[in-house]
Amino acid sequence: MKTTILKYTSITVGIVAMMTISSCKKDFINLSDPTRIITSEYYKDSASMATAVTAAYASLQDMYGKASGSRGIFPYAEVTSDNSMAVVEGTGIGEFEYFTFTPSNPVLQSSWTTMYRSIARCNVVLGRIDKVQMSAGVKSRWQSEVKFIRALSYFNLVRIWGDVPLVTTEIETVADAYQYGRKPAADIYAQIEKDLTEAEADANLPAKYTSNNDLGRVTKTAVKGLLAKVYLTQNKYSDAATKLNDFITSYDGTVHSLLPNYSDIFLTTNEMNAEIVFAVRYTKGNSPSTGSPFTNYFAYSTSNAGGVGTGYLYNTLRKDLVDTLLANGANDKRTAASYTTSGTTYGTKKYADVPAADQDADNDWIVLRYADVLLMYAEALNEQSSSNVSTAVTYLNRVRTRAGLTALSAASLDQSSLRLAIERERRLELNMEGHRWFDLIRTGRAIAVMNNHFTKYNIKLNATSPVVQIDAHHLLFPIPLNEINTAGSALLPQNPGY
Repeated sequence: MKTTILKYTSITVGIVAMMTISSCKKDFINLSDPTRIITSEYYKDSASMATAVTAAYASLQDMYGKASGSRGIFPYAEVTSDNSMAVVEGTGIGEFEYFTFTPSNPVLQSSWTTMYRSIARCNVVLGRIDKVQMSAGVKSRWQSEVKFIRALSYFNLVRIWGDVPLVTTEIETVADAYQYGRKPAADIYAQIEKDLTEAEADANLPAKYTSNNDLGRVTKTAVKGLLAKVYLTQNKYSDAATKLNDFITSYDGTVHSLLPNYSDIFLTTNEMNAEIVFAVRYTKGNSPSTGSPFTNYFAYSTSNAGGVGTGYLYNTLRKDLVDTLLANGANDKRTAASYTTSGTTYGTKKYADVPAADQDADNDWIVLRYADVLLMYAEALNEQSSSNVSTAVTYLNRVRTRAGLTALSAASLDQSSLRLAIERERRLELNMEGHRWFDLIRTGRAIAVMNNHFTKYNIKLNATSPVVQIDAHHLLFPIPLNEINTAGSALLPQNPGY
């Protein structure tokens, strides 16, 4: 899919977002200068439809983090949690650390815009592809790919904001854009499940690709894995367990497996390895840039950023995460592979690279990997029934033993203690990969864990302010002010507390 994105325009909900496309290469997405034209004049054949599909993939870079796009998922998933903090404020990122964000925060606005832009691009494909003369098998596969991308976009939206506008058709006029108000989160999840269930049933969607030119495309395993996570997020434990069992039974050791060496997962020379189920792909050194910003965003100095550009300190490990890693002792291979330090400042090793220029590195953003699948299955089984502890712990132990730790004994665990063991293992295994806050929300533990953390470390806004504490309204983020001002509060009422 070494494709060139040419031109693209659309309108998103609540705003008029001119859909000029930035590029995403990594063997299957490349891009030339985007000159806008009207979509109705362009997407009429298989070549132009391939461009539209590529545009949907390209939008993932903007969504997950790009110098010219949004900051990505990490402000929501890591900086709000007990995993990381923003030493440097970084155009609104610091507000996530202390839960002081307001509706005018620019990170919120850029995320909202890029997520709905991604959805708009998917809607163009799904609304127009049936009329295009092309291979039926390729057509079906492309439809499934963009359904996955749309589902992933909505999954991020609903986890961040709760009730959001649901747009499943192409918006062609400014007037049309003002018809969409917030829909209940249950409706959003129903659409996500519909998209993923339809994609999963597509016989033209392969379980894996072997050609380097296709690595990074949506696969059947990516669809199953995301659908399982969607079920788990809604506490649909039986559905999640069934889907995860299907995944593991069908693909364990043949399509996906745990790598023997934990640090090898994150090497830029080993991307799309057997552990990666889905990742947003980046390639450095292109113009316009298709590189990832994370090496520089997360570094604490230029030398820590491979000697190129700036270490922005937007996402550095909190001491509590480092202490939790160290508490496992020297046998835990994840400790040495997870962080480096300069005094009391801790930088992640998972995004190490030598960028071609500032914010132009090669690191993919891993959305889902096999260790996550195994840990989700352990969680789903355990939450289904206390009688599942002995089975559930075997999947947890696969992750632990790969890390160099001894297996936990089912005899020493009950449902409650295993629940906490899974939470801890997910934190260590998936640290700085964009999961922690959403894990705490899913399990109902966010308020207790974060307030205990703030109290333990006496975290305050300043010397005279009280210790930071959060409450229920912080479990969702504020709707961007510009969206409310544009659409009106009747269509887009603000989340409570903001």
